[in-house]
Parts: sequence; structure tokens; C-alpha cells
Amino acid sequence: MNSKLSSVVVIGAGTMGHSLALMFALGGKSVHLTDVDASRLEAVKPLMLSELGTLSEAGEFEGDPAGVLGRIGTSLDFRKAVATADLVVEAIVENIEAKKNLYSELLSCIGPQTIVSSNTSYLNVFPLVPEAMQKRFLITHFFSPPHIVPLVEIVSGPSTDPEVMSLVREWLKEINMSPALLKQFVPGFIVNRLQRAIGREMFYMIDEGFASPEEIDRAVKSSLALRMPIVGVVRRVDFAGVDMALRALKNPSIGLASEDRISPTVASLVEQGRFGVKAGKGFYDYCGTQEEILKNRDLKLLRIKQVMKELDAFEP
Repeated sequence: MNSKLSSVVVIGAGTMGHSLALMFALGGKSVHLTDVDASRLEAVKPLMLSELGTLSEAGEFEGDPAGVLGRIGTSLDFRKAVATADLVVEAIVENIEAKKNLYSELLSCIGPQTIVSSNTSYLNVFPLVPEAMQKRFLITHFFSPPHIVPLVEIVSGPSTDPEVMSLVREWLKEINMSPALLKQFVPGFIVNRLQRAIGREMFYMIDEGFASPEEIDRAVKSSLALRMPIVGVVRRVDFAGVDMALRALKNPSIGLASEDRISPTVASLVEQGRFGVKAGKGFYDYCGTQEEILKNRDLKLLRIKQVMKELDAFEP
């Protein structure tokens, strides 16, 4: 395994895959992006150019877009590229059979130094990986869009070489990502487990009519969201007092929603075609094109990211 990351292959050029390719290219790495859909590959360069424009507008990118895009090659076939790659990132559809078939095919064509990772957000992919690839296989779960959001959850498999974990962590820190390590697989990893718990309670309060979506968002943005960038969720306990946390745990239950269930509110919105930003309406109504809405979001995220960098908020 190479101590320095030079070449990366990203398999899957969808929402996450194209952004991952851009992320690595911005970090100065040579990237090969592959997909089975030729039209999708044709669309990624204009999309990346637009995203570089957003970064430039936010003051996060001052280089030559052509230079960044020049580090990204595309093709319908990954076999030749993975033979010399330091890292292969699988970002294909969340389908067990598709991933299993891909891993088997990779085993026959990756180089002896190549590390393979999956961007799965919830699947336990380790049982799908051939035994001969287990030591150099791990999960690297990025967050959308990864060229803006710095977190990557790195998950070790039962046979993953600790040196592989350390090396990938250093590679990602080198390109200004913020890795969080999990010693073993747990469904949902860190963030999605926390988001699942929040979502379960959020939908329960909406379904039962306790509060509107607007009031819930107002409450969260004016309190939790303000504190979290600085103290997270665990350190918050230190500031409140660990003794107070113990006292709260001993208090009578407040009757949290403890079971996963299909929210009737969410089901109704889907029935109405209110799919969210991509449809121009969800819990909220949106004005403008999807591209305009996403650009507005990304510019605001980048402003917050800049402030968090100044406060060293990415490191606990």
C-alpha cells in the first residue's frame, strides 16, 4: 500500500459519485470516474463546473476549473483504471446483489496495493466481500454533497487491517475531510442512527399534531443547531453537567416514540407528489429551479463551514 494517495477510482457517477470525484480532484488527486450509464457520465462535467462556480462564489475555490476537471477521467469500464489505483470507492446503487457482483469482479482486476471502500449508508457489505479482499476493504460513508460536507465515517470490517484504517484516515485528512472512526459495523453508523432517532420523534410530533414542521425547525435551528457546531452532542453533557444527565435519566419517561413506523404525514405527502426539493414542494413549497435551490443551500453551507473552520469546530 502506498503511503501517499495519488490515484482514485470512483465507481458510480450519481449524486454522491460525481461529488466524490470532484472532492478528490480538488484535493489534487488523479481521479477516474466510471458508470454503466453513458448519459450520466456526459452530464457530470457540466455539473461539476457549476459546483466549482458555487465554490468560487463562496470564496472556497480560487483555482482554474479546467485544471480540476482535467484531473478527472471518465469511462464506462473500471477494469483498467483499478489495476493501478491506490483507492477504489464504490458508490453504486444500494443493492446487495449489485454490490456483491461488483466486489467479485474487482478482486480479479485490482492491483496488489489497491484499497477498496464502499460508500454505503446502511448496508453491512462486509459479508459480500471475497475473503481475499477483506483485509483491504472498509466502509467510507460520505455525506451529500461530499465536496462541501467534510464528515466521512470510516467503518472497519471484522478482518480489515488496522493499517488500512489508519492510512485511509490520513489520506482523507490530507484533503481536508473530517474522518470519524467506527471500530465495527453498526447499522446506520453514527450520524444516521442519531438522525433516525430525531426523525422518529419529529414525525411523531407532526403526526399527532403537537407542533407544525415550521415550529419544529424553528426550535431546532434556534437551539440545538446553534450549539452543536461547538459542543457536539456528547460534550454538551459536560457543559450541562454529567450529574444533571444522570438525574435526567432517572426522571420519569417522557414517552418518546420508541418504534419505527410509517408516518401517515410522510405517506400522504408522497401520495400528493410532494417529494421535496426535487419536486418543488414537500413539507415546504420552494420557488426556483432545483439547481437554484441547491446552489442557495450550498452557498449557505459554505458560509457556515468557513465560520466553523475559524472556530476549529471540526475537531472535538
